[in-house]
Amino acid sequence: MRKEHFILPSNAIYLCGHSLGPMSKVAQKSVHETLSQWGSEAVKAWNTAHWIDASKQVSAKIAAFIGVAENEVTLCDSTSVNLFKVLMSALRLNSARKVILTTEDNFPADLYIAQGVSLFQEGVQLKTVHSEALYEHLDEEVAVLMLTHVNYRDAAVYDMEAITKKAHQLGILVIWDLSHSVGAVSLNLNACKVDFAVGCTYKYLNGGPGSPAFLYVNACHHEHMETPIQGWMGHQTPFDFDLQYRSIGVSKYLGGTPSILSLKALEGALEIFESIEQTHLYTLSMEYSDFLIRGLEELGLQVVSPKNQRRGGHVALMHDEAYGLSRALISEGVIVDYRAPGLIRLCVNPLYLSLEDIKVCIQQIQRILETQMHLLACYQKSRKVT
Repeated sequence: MRKEHFILPSNAIYLCGHSLGPMSKVAQKSVHETLSQWGSEAVKAWNTAHWIDASKQVSAKIAAFIGVAENEVTLCDSTSVNLFKVLMSALRLNSARKVILTTEDNFPADLYIAQGVSLFQEGVQLKTVHSEALYEHLDEEVAVLMLTHVNYRDAAVYDMEAITKKAHQLGILVIWDLSHSVGAVSLNLNACKVDFAVGCTYKYLNGGPGSPAFLYVNACHHEHMETPIQGWMGHQTPFDFDLQYRSIGVSKYLGGTPSILSLKALEGALEIFESIEQTHLYTLSMEYSDFLIRGLEELGLQVVSPKNQRRGGHVALMHDEAYGLSRALISEGVIVDYRAPGLIRLCVNPLYLSLEDIKVCIQQIQRILETQMHLLACYQKSRKVT
């Protein structure tokens, strides 16, 4: 759809956008322009190039992706740091309860953050359950339900609206991690009455390695929410150098000086989406991934991603020799990734992939399996993961 707008690895089919999106030409241009501003303007560029407003301007664009008001979202820090901040805020808002509930198959980094919070918050405990048993563990003891909207392994999608509604009926606040959702599936957090959300911008939004993450807080919590990190840029008037912290709304989650180069790369990357309906992009993604799933199953491979339309932007398969198969594919110009144990993920992003690319991917997998290339010693020695 927009392949000509991207700088892709040469002689390769890039199926790893669920891990790191490729560079767009606009993002590259934006970074070059920012470097030039830095060189010619130096410190003046905070005003002459409007760097000081960059976070707010790009945050407004993120708001459109997730279906919220501009004053409910901000870009800052990493997903993990933002999750820590909103998790602490949610626990403070629901302080009569002490349980953080999540699933056993949540992304490990999210579990690490929750484990750390439980260590420093007296009486707070993390409870992990099987995803199929989630509803039966929603009760009046749970303070916060913390879920990842699209599962990082198999791309299964939770029903955000139904789960949030059920949690609210029991007085539970809900935090959604949208790292594998934003830019891949349609989102409307306000319609679902979500309390908090976090997410990264370097996957389907193609913001670049280490691009700033975002966090969302429903406006209904703005008056009473508190954050454990009160940074200088989150102050209502930082250049007054007030010794007392004062802030309003979601801006209080801002920390220190924003990363301008990363913000500008992301700003450029988001331009590609301006003329594209997210629902249309998702429809194409499902068509491509349906085609991929059928092709993989015809080869006798075990696809573990959902076969219905409740699927994110990648397809996952299990294989006894998944590591060797992934390395062989990469060597043949099909860029995928391996996740232990035994999982291969293939991102199907119609922004820069065509149906012909998917066909070639299937053909390469078939050829590798038939020739048993993936069993060669050169693909078995190293266990370094790409």
